[in-house]
Amino acid sequence: MTTGDELLLLAIDPRKQRIRGGGRLRFALRAAELADLAESGRISLGARRIEVVDASRVTDRRLNNVLHALAGSAPAPTVKVWLEQTPRSLVTEYVSRLQDQKALRVRRWRDRGGRTRQDILSVDEPRRRALVTRLDAVARPGSSGQDSAGSDLVLAALVQAAGLAGAVHPGPRGFPARRRLAALVAADPLAATTADAAVTADRELADALVTGTDSLSRRLYRDLTDVYADATTGGHSLGHDLDPGAWSGADSTSHHTGGHHAAGGHGHHGAGSDGW
Repeated sequence: MTTGDELLLLAIDPRKQRIRGGGRLRFALRAAELADLAESGRISLGARRIEVVDASRVTDRRLNNVLHALAGSAPAPTVKVWLEQTPRSLVTEYVSRLQDQKALRVRRWRDRGGRTRQDILSVDEPRRRALVTRLDAVARPGSSGQDSAGSDLVLAALVQAAGLAGAVHPGPRGFPARRRLAALVAADPLAATTADAAVTADRELADALVTGTDSLSRRLYRDLTDVYADATTGGHSLGHDLDPGAWSGADSTSHHTGGHHAAGGHGHHGAGSDGW
Protein backbone atom coordinates (compact mmCIF):
# COMPACT_ATOMS: atom_id res chain seq x y z
CA MET A 1 0.00 0.00 0.00
CA THR A 2 1.15 3.53 -0.69
CA THR A 3 0.99 6.24 1.96
CA GLY A 4 -2.15 7.56 0.26
CA ASP A 5 -3.81 4.13 0.47
CA GLU A 6 -2.97 3.95 4.16
CA LEU A 7 -4.23 7.47 4.80
CA LEU A 8 -7.60 6.73 3.21
CA LEU A 9 -7.95 3.48 5.13
CA LEU A 10 -7.36 5.41 8.37
CA ALA A 11 -9.91 8.01 7.28
CA ILE A 12 -12.68 5.43 7.16
CA ASP A 13 -14.75 5.14 10.32
CA PRO A 14 -15.41 1.37 10.50
CA ARG A 15 -18.24 1.84 13.01
CA LYS A 16 -20.29 4.29 10.96
CA GLN A 17 -18.89 3.16 7.60
CA ARG A 18 -18.12 6.60 6.28
CA ILE A 19 -15.08 8.55 5.22
CA ARG A 20 -13.87 11.23 7.59
CA GLY A 21 -11.74 14.27 6.81
CA GLY A 22 -14.19 16.39 4.83
CA GLY A 23 -12.64 18.76 2.33
CA ARG A 24 -9.14 18.29 3.71
CA LEU A 25 -8.70 14.68 2.73
CA ARG A 26 -8.08 14.98 -1.00
CA PHE A 27 -5.27 17.50 -0.46
CA ALA A 28 -3.64 15.23 2.13
CA LEU A 29 -3.80 12.35 -0.36
CA ARG A 30 -2.04 14.53 -2.92
CA ALA A 31 0.63 15.35 -0.33
CA ALA A 32 1.03 11.64 0.42
CA GLU A 33 1.94 11.05 -3.22
CA LEU A 34 4.68 13.67 -3.00
CA ALA A 35 5.96 12.02 0.18
CA ASP A 36 6.22 8.61 -1.49
CA LEU A 37 8.03 10.02 -4.51
CA ALA A 38 10.39 11.99 -2.29
CA GLU A 39 11.18 8.96 -0.14
CA SER A 40 11.90 6.90 -3.26
CA GLY A 41 14.38 9.53 -4.42
CA ARG A 42 12.37 10.54 -7.49
CA ILE A 43 11.67 14.14 -6.45
CA SER A 44 13.08 16.77 -4.16
CA LEU A 45 10.86 19.27 -2.39
CA GLY A 46 13.09 22.29 -2.77
CA ALA A 47 12.76 25.58 -0.96
CA ARG A 48 10.78 27.00 -3.87
CA ARG A 49 9.74 24.25 -6.30
CA ILE A 50 9.34 20.50 -6.73
CA GLU A 51 12.35 19.13 -8.59
CA VAL A 52 12.27 15.81 -10.45
CA VAL A 53 15.68 14.27 -9.81
CA ASP A 54 14.98 10.79 -11.23
CA ALA A 55 12.22 10.30 -13.81
CA SER A 56 12.60 6.51 -13.99
CA ARG A 57 9.41 4.55 -13.53
CA VAL A 58 8.11 3.49 -10.13
CA THR A 59 6.16 0.31 -9.58
CA ASP A 60 2.88 1.93 -8.56
CA ARG A 61 0.92 3.10 -11.61
CA ARG A 62 -0.66 6.11 -9.95
CA LEU A 63 2.61 7.36 -8.50
CA ASN A 64 4.23 6.84 -11.89
CA ASN A 65 1.56 9.02 -13.49
CA VAL A 66 2.15 11.72 -10.87
CA LEU A 67 5.89 11.58 -11.51
CA HIS A 68 5.29 11.88 -15.25
CA ALA A 69 3.03 14.91 -14.70
CA LEU A 70 5.61 16.59 -12.49
CA ALA A 71 8.38 15.92 -15.00
CA GLY A 72 6.29 17.54 -17.73
CA SER A 73 5.36 20.64 -15.73
CA ALA A 74 6.99 23.86 -16.89
CA PRO A 75 7.79 25.72 -14.82
CA ALA A 76 8.06 23.23 -12.00
CA PRO A 77 5.27 23.84 -9.46
CA THR A 78 5.71 24.73 -5.83
CA VAL A 79 4.36 22.26 -3.31
CA LYS A 80 1.52 24.60 -2.42
CA VAL A 81 0.48 25.16 -6.04
CA TRP A 82 0.60 21.41 -6.71
CA LEU A 83 -1.66 20.78 -3.73
CA GLU A 84 -4.07 23.52 -4.80
CA GLN A 85 -4.49 21.77 -8.15
CA THR A 86 -5.66 18.54 -6.53
CA PRO A 87 -8.41 16.93 -8.66
CA ARG A 88 -11.77 16.75 -6.92
CA SER A 89 -12.08 13.06 -7.81
CA LEU A 90 -8.97 11.98 -5.91
CA VAL A 91 -10.75 10.42 -2.92
CA THR A 92 -12.94 8.37 -5.27
CA GLU A 93 -9.85 7.17 -7.11
CA TYR A 94 -8.29 6.01 -3.87
CA VAL A 95 -11.49 4.24 -2.88
CA SER A 96 -11.19 2.24 -6.09
CA ARG A 97 -7.58 1.42 -5.21
CA LEU A 98 -8.60 0.06 -1.81
CA GLN A 99 -11.32 -1.98 -3.50
CA ASP A 100 -8.73 -3.51 -5.82
CA GLN A 101 -6.63 -4.40 -2.78
CA LYS A 102 -9.61 -6.05 -1.06
CA ALA A 103 -9.33 -3.57 1.81
CA LEU A 104 -12.76 -2.10 1.17
CA ARG A 105 -16.16 -3.12 -0.18
CA VAL A 106 -18.36 -0.43 -1.72
CA ARG A 107 -21.87 -0.43 -3.16
CA ARG A 108 -22.57 2.08 -5.94
CA TRP A 109 -26.09 3.14 -6.85
CA ARG A 110 -27.93 5.96 -8.60
CA ASP A 111 -30.36 8.29 -6.92
CA ARG A 112 -33.49 9.67 -8.55
CA GLY A 113 -31.52 12.53 -10.01
CA GLY A 114 -29.21 10.12 -11.83
CA ARG A 115 -26.20 10.86 -9.62
CA THR A 116 -23.93 8.02 -8.58
CA ARG A 117 -23.74 7.47 -4.84
CA GLN A 118 -21.47 5.12 -2.93
CA ASP A 119 -21.93 3.32 0.36
CA ILE A 120 -19.15 1.61 2.29
CA LEU A 121 -20.19 -1.94 3.08
CA SER A 122 -17.12 -3.22 4.92
CA VAL A 123 -13.53 -2.35 5.81
CA ASP A 124 -10.52 -4.59 6.36
CA GLU A 125 -10.39 -3.86 10.08
CA PRO A 126 -7.31 -5.97 10.89
CA ARG A 127 -5.31 -4.07 8.29
CA ARG A 128 -6.62 -0.76 9.59
CA ARG A 129 -5.81 -1.70 13.21
CA ALA A 130 -2.25 -2.52 12.14
CA LEU A 131 -1.93 1.02 10.77
CA VAL A 132 -3.25 2.48 14.03
CA THR A 133 -0.69 0.42 15.94
CA ARG A 134 2.08 1.85 13.76
CA LEU A 135 0.94 5.39 14.49
CA ASP A 136 0.82 4.60 18.19
CA ALA A 137 4.41 3.44 17.99
CA VAL A 138 5.45 6.72 16.37
CA ALA A 139 3.87 8.89 19.06
CA ARG A 140 4.33 6.80 22.19
CA PRO A 141 6.36 8.35 25.04
CA GLY A 142 10.05 7.68 24.71
CA SER A 143 9.98 7.00 20.97
CA SER A 144 12.39 8.69 18.59
CA GLY A 145 12.78 9.29 14.90
CA GLN A 146 15.29 6.44 14.72
CA ASP A 147 12.78 4.02 16.23
CA SER A 148 10.10 4.63 13.63
CA ALA A 149 9.92 4.08 9.90
CA GLY A 150 10.14 7.34 7.99
CA SER A 151 6.88 6.60 6.20
CA ASP A 152 5.12 6.32 9.56
CA LEU A 153 6.30 9.77 10.60
CA VAL A 154 4.96 11.23 7.37
CA LEU A 155 1.68 9.33 7.77
CA ALA A 156 1.29 10.71 11.29
CA ALA A 157 1.78 14.27 10.04
CA LEU A 158 -0.77 13.77 7.25
CA VAL A 159 -3.31 12.28 9.67
CA GLN A 160 -2.97 15.33 11.91
CA ALA A 161 -3.08 17.79 9.00
CA ALA A 162 -6.23 16.22 7.56
CA GLY A 163 -8.03 16.32 10.93
CA LEU A 164 -8.20 12.52 11.16
CA ALA A 165 -6.90 12.07 14.69
CA GLY A 166 -10.46 11.61 15.92
CA ALA A 167 -11.04 8.85 13.38
CA VAL A 168 -7.84 7.06 14.33
CA HIS A 169 -8.31 7.47 18.09
CA PRO A 170 -12.03 8.10 18.69
CA GLY A 171 -13.86 9.13 21.81
CA PRO A 172 -12.69 10.11 25.29
CA ARG A 173 -10.45 7.05 25.54
CA GLY A 174 -8.54 8.21 22.49
CA PHE A 175 -7.71 11.63 23.94
CA PRO A 176 -4.21 10.76 25.25
CA ALA A 177 -3.23 9.29 21.87
CA ARG A 178 -4.67 12.31 20.02
CA ARG A 179 -2.73 14.57 22.35
CA ARG A 180 0.53 12.74 21.67
CA LEU A 181 -0.09 12.86 17.92
CA ALA A 182 -0.63 16.61 18.08
CA ALA A 183 2.58 17.00 20.07
CA LEU A 184 4.45 15.03 17.44
CA VAL A 185 3.44 17.44 14.70
CA ALA A 186 3.93 20.45 16.96
CA ALA A 187 7.68 20.03 16.45
CA ASP A 188 6.97 22.48 13.65
CA PRO A 189 6.15 25.91 15.20
CA LEU A 190 3.54 26.49 12.48
CA ALA A 191 1.56 23.54 13.80
CA ALA A 192 0.79 25.50 16.96
CA THR A 193 -2.13 27.10 15.11
CA THR A 194 -3.97 23.78 15.11
CA ALA A 195 -2.48 21.84 18.02
CA ASP A 196 -3.92 21.95 21.53
CA ALA A 197 -1.80 24.13 23.82
CA ALA A 198 -1.87 21.36 26.40
CA VAL A 199 0.46 19.24 24.31
CA THR A 200 3.44 21.19 25.62
CA ALA A 201 3.73 18.54 28.33
CA ASP A 202 4.76 16.09 25.62
CA ARG A 203 7.46 18.24 24.06
CA GLU A 204 10.01 15.46 24.45
CA LEU A 205 8.23 13.70 21.60
CA ALA A 206 8.54 16.73 19.37
CA ASP A 207 12.18 17.31 20.32
CA ALA A 208 13.09 13.81 19.15
CA LEU A 209 12.02 14.57 15.58
CA VAL A 210 14.54 16.93 14.07
CA THR A 211 16.11 15.44 10.94
CA GLY A 212 15.57 13.31 7.85
CA THR A 213 12.01 12.31 7.15
CA ASP A 214 10.74 14.65 9.83
CA SER A 215 11.79 17.56 7.62
CA LEU A 216 9.57 16.12 4.88
CA SER A 217 6.62 15.66 7.22
CA ARG A 218 6.97 19.20 8.55
CA ARG A 219 7.18 20.62 5.03
CA LEU A 220 4.06 18.81 3.85
CA TYR A 221 2.20 19.70 7.05
CA ARG A 222 3.11 23.37 6.63
CA ASP A 223 2.02 23.54 2.99
CA LEU A 224 -1.21 21.67 3.68
CA THR A 225 -1.94 24.10 6.51
CA ASP A 226 -1.38 27.02 4.13
CA VAL A 227 -3.75 25.52 1.55
CA TYR A 228 -6.46 24.95 4.16
CA ALA A 229 -6.03 28.45 5.54
CA ASP A 230 -6.33 29.99 2.07
CA ALA A 231 -9.48 27.98 1.47
CA THR A 232 -11.19 29.29 4.58
CA THR A 233 -10.19 32.92 4.00
CA GLY A 234 -10.98 32.97 0.30
CA GLY A 235 -7.37 33.56 -0.67
CA HIS A 236 -7.73 31.10 -3.54
CA SER A 237 -10.49 29.58 -5.63
CA LEU A 238 -10.45 26.56 -3.30
CA GLY A 239 -12.77 28.33 -0.92
CA HIS A 240 -16.01 27.34 -2.65
CA ASP A 241 -14.93 23.68 -2.89
CA LEU A 242 -14.43 23.10 0.80
CA ASP A 243 -16.66 23.01 3.83
CA PRO A 244 -14.68 24.31 6.84
CA GLY A 245 -17.25 22.74 9.13
CA ALA A 246 -16.14 19.29 7.96
CA TRP A 247 -12.53 19.86 8.90
CA SER A 248 -12.76 19.03 12.57
CA GLY A 249 -12.92 15.31 11.87
CA ALA A 250 -16.48 15.17 13.13
CA ASP A 251 -19.06 12.97 11.44
CA SER A 252 -20.02 15.66 8.97
CA THR A 253 -18.97 14.09 5.67
CA SER A 254 -21.89 11.64 5.48
CA HIS A 255 -22.52 10.65 1.84
CA HIS A 256 -21.61 12.95 -1.00
CA THR A 257 -22.46 12.83 -4.62
CA GLY A 258 -20.14 10.54 -6.55
CA GLY A 259 -18.25 10.23 -9.76
CA HIS A 260 -15.94 12.71 -11.41
CA HIS A 261 -17.84 15.89 -10.73
CA ALA A 262 -18.70 18.44 -13.30
CA ALA A 263 -20.31 21.72 -12.28
CA GLY A 264 -23.43 21.13 -10.27
CA GLY A 265 -21.75 18.75 -7.83
CA HIS A 266 -21.74 21.52 -5.21
CA GLY A 267 -24.26 22.14 -2.53
CA HIS A 268 -25.01 18.58 -1.50
CA HIS A 269 -24.12 17.44 2.01
CA GLY A 270 -21.47 19.99 2.84
CA ALA A 271 -18.18 19.65 0.99
CA GLY A 272 -19.57 17.32 -1.63
CA SER A 273 -16.34 17.34 -3.60
CA ASP A 274 -14.97 13.83 -3.18
CA GLY A 275 -17.77 11.62 -4.45
CA TRP A 276 -19.25 10.68 -1.04
